[in-house]
Amino acid sequence: MKKIELGSVVQVGIVVRDARAAAKAWTERFAMEPAQVVDWPPEGSDLDAQSTFRGQPGNFRMRLAFIETGAVQIEFIEPLEGDNIYSEFLDERGEGLHHLLFRVPDPEGVAQELKVDIIQSGGSTLDPGAVWAYLDTEEILGSIIELKTKR
Repeated sequence: MKKIELGSVVQVGIVVRDARAAAKAWTERFAMEPAQVVDWPPEGSDLDAQSTFRGQPGNFRMRLAFIETGAVQIEFIEPLEGDNIYSEFLDERGEGLHHLLFRVPDPEGVAQELKVDIIQSGGSTLDPGAVWAYLDTEEILGSIIELKTKR
């Protein structure tokens, strides 16, 4: 089997019920800059038109809180509405570690090489032009990986 180059982990994603409160709990206890909080998709953007959920057009919203910690970003994800993998995660497991993010040139190509589906995807709020995709890797890796196109 050909090995796929992923590079370094650039983000740890944690699903929570309240992204602002979760980020505040971290930044009050640790020497970290305040979180950048954004709602996805942003008002007036067309990013939702690019989104998918389990192979169908996506129709979901989420609140994201990002804390920069050097090489690895911490992302807190609060599902707001619609069908999405974050609500599924909360319903099945409660709050917790959801994914690791790697930057790659071609997320779809990696999914094809691994022979797994993309379970959710969309365009980036903070990295215009980039796309992200969550791969259905729990069975083969024990967790979800997210891939984002390189800048």
